[in-house]
Amino acid sequence: MLGGHPLLPFILSHMESAPPRFRRAGSNVTIYKLAVILSPENVTFGSDIVIDDFVFIGAHQRLVIGNRVHISSHCSIAGGGRVLLSDFSGLSPGVRLLSGTDDFTEGRLNGCAIPQEFRETHRGTIILEPHAIIGANCVVLPDVTIGEGATLGAGSVVTCSLEPWGVYVGSPARKIKTRPRELVLANEQRLFEKYGRPEVEYRSAACLDEA
Repeated sequence: MLGGHPLLPFILSHMESAPPRFRRAGSNVTIYKLAVILSPENVTFGSDIVIDDFVFIGAHQRLVIGNRVHISSHCSIAGGGRVLLSDFSGLSPGVRLLSGTDDFTEGRLNGCAIPQEFRETHRGTIILEPHAIIGANCVVLPDVTIGEGATLGAGSVVTCSLEPWGVYVGSPARKIKTRPRELVLANEQRLFEKYGRPEVEYRSAACLDEA
């Protein structure tokens, strides 16, 4: 048990201190041994979550990972801003979510080894709405919302928000087709009928402002 929640007992076993307490965690949250999560006090978990080995989650102002979310191996969520992975969203292997960035255009020094007074740093927000799926090795930049049900093909780069239920590919990402919204939501309903709805749902940006 970790922080009173059923997380794997070997989570963050490379740390000498006791395992951290998260802001909130639901049930059936699986975090594999080689995942790293910084600033756990700012992290909220829903239920039925899997975080694979070799995932890096950096320090954030707020990070919310909703119900039935899978974060695949070699993903990173970094940048120090705010991030929401809504219910049923997911990250394929190698995805990079960057919620913050240094400004490279005004002559400032860059990088976390530099004192903040010499840097110009922007901390933004990334939101994955429900059923948004990010393909392998995609990069998502700050201040982007991936609309409900939108999917990104492998290797895409997202620099601006994407509309719901589109299928996007490329750098920058462009829409090539539409996903079957009704079929996806019908399957969601069937899952709820069989397994029940989660106690708390994470489906909108308001989750990032809740206590």
